Amino acid sequence: MKFLITALILICGSVSAQSYQTGDLTVTNAVSYPTTGRSGAGYFILSNTGAGDALVGVEADYPKVMLHKSMMKDGVMTMEHQMRVEVPTQGQLNFAPGGYHVMFMGLTEAWGVGDTIKATLIFEKSGRLDLTFTVKERP
Repeated sequence: MKFLITALILICGSVSAQSYQTGDLTVTNAVSYPTTGRSGAGYFILSNTGAGDALVGVEADYPKVMLHKSMMKDGVMTMEHQMRVEVPTQGQLNFAPGGYHVMFMGLTEAWGVGDTIKATLIFEKSGRLDLTFTVKERP
């Protein structure tokens, strides 16, 4: 019985891990974390099996949605709006806390574990890619 429960947990976990693809680009692990304020962030892994491309925008049903990069400047962590993020030829980018991320601003309700956030990534060459961020507990 213990084996059966473990197997079901592993299967359900793998089914919920979605990947999204457009052309040579694949997005996996699209997650966000619970919010308490008026903004939230989205993270994912972007893999490219082809020629270089650029992420040039993001859209979602929030007042303001932007690509950001967190960085240390003069000993202070800051966020900087990114007009484009280069996607390397046959490379990978990790959108993660402390680096690149999607910033959702103007939230009217907090995000809780299990919530989903729909968004569209816009690439210069590969076009539009719809994806869903799943809100999970912070690791």
